[in-house]
Amino acid sequence: MNELFHVIQREYLTRVRTKFFIIITLLTPILLLTIFLLPTYLATKHENYENIRIGLIDYSNNYKAAFNESGLNAKVFDNERMDNINNLIIRDGYEGIVYVEKSDSITTAIKYYSAKQPSIFLVNKIKSTLQRANLNRRLLAYGIQNIDSIINSSNKSILIENVRVGSATSNSIDNSFKRALCLAMGTTIYMFIFLFASQVMRGVTEEKANKIVELIITSISPVKFMAGKIIGIALLGLTQIIVWIVMIYTISIALSGFTDISSSNLQSSFFSQKFNLENINTILVNFNSIDFNLIIPTFIFFFIFGYLLYSSIFAAISASVSNSDELQQITLLVTAPLILAIIVLANTTTNPDSTLSFWFSIIPFTSPVIMSGRMMYGVPIHEILLSAFLLIVTTVGIIWLSGKIYKSAILYTGKKIGFSDLIKWLKI
Repeated sequence: MNELFHVIQREYLTRVRTKFFIIITLLTPILLLTIFLLPTYLATKHENYENIRIGLIDYSNNYKAAFNESGLNAKVFDNERMDNINNLIIRDGYEGIVYVEKSDSITTAIKYYSAKQPSIFLVNKIKSTLQRANLNRRLLAYGIQNIDSIINSSNKSILIENVRVGSATSNSIDNSFKRALCLAMGTTIYMFIFLFASQVMRGVTEEKANKIVELIITSISPVKFMAGKIIGIALLGLTQIIVWIVMIYTISIALSGFTDISSSNLQSSFFSQKFNLENINTILVNFNSIDFNLIIPTFIFFFIFGYLLYSSIFAAISASVSNSDELQQITLLVTAPLILAIIVLANTTTNPDSTLSFWFSIIPFTSPVIMSGRMMYGVPIHEILLSAFLLIVTTVGIIWLSGKIYKSAILYTGKKIGFSDLIKWLKI
């Protein structure tokens, strides 16, 4: 047992003290936060059209008023010649020109001239402006008064609150927030399992290639050495998770304190121009609605056993294969369930209780990723227990089989290992 402790200590301390580990531990939460928030930020940036100059040439005279009220930075040109469009775009710096020919047909032919491909957000904004003008014009033709107030009242958004009975977690969280957290949890646990299990594989491969393992196992059994390596790297992963939890908790407290400041004190400040306090409060309300007492232990459990499952497989494979090309091919086959789980995770974010998501959260080779994502929507306790039980049983069985292969394969040299050798070792 003392030898096992020394192996665990060596594997943990040699990695946790490196500058690379410290940098990755501190920067990864920021990187993940950027990955998930950047698309939303860019989408909202496209909603600001004040710096985008566009022009309108409307020979039908049906859309001038709509463009003036649209919020677009648009200039309406009267009697502008068609051959002057290029000058407006290239010389005068217009983003684009909307050209509407006079037409009596129901569908008006409209062209958008620009020097570069327009963003889909701008095209949709122009399209909605034109469609609204068409709707107003046709309603006016029927003699309906107060059209704008009617349309505005009918366009009011309807909020639907999802209340689930018998759920394991709170469901007062906004659906878009749930989807983001589902994707974040599933992707994070996939990265953790793959990265740390790969460290076990690389360590075994290097030690076998350098003949170091031949010296090490003179003082410790191969199975204990493999177990020490796997446990040491598992502690490394847990260290990162604990650091991240502390960082996230600290950031949430800091943001809570920030939003408590009176908005009147921020009207002329830098922060009021850069941050939307209402949006931050919404995020914090959703964040505080998460049942961390269930989410965090469940996440740690599925990470540990998912890691143990795949790291033991990687250890057995790297001990059995000496050719790097074969090792990469076999690794791709072994990690195929994890890759498939990431694909299914996209379906889970939109339909967490579908048959596909359910079974992938139960099957041990994919359950760490899918169940971690489904937890954000609330999963019945019996499903969590069933998934956990199957994962434990499968992991124990795989560790037992991998230990038998590792014990015989780690010192096997001079001949290529075949399936007959693996079967023989498993029977021992």
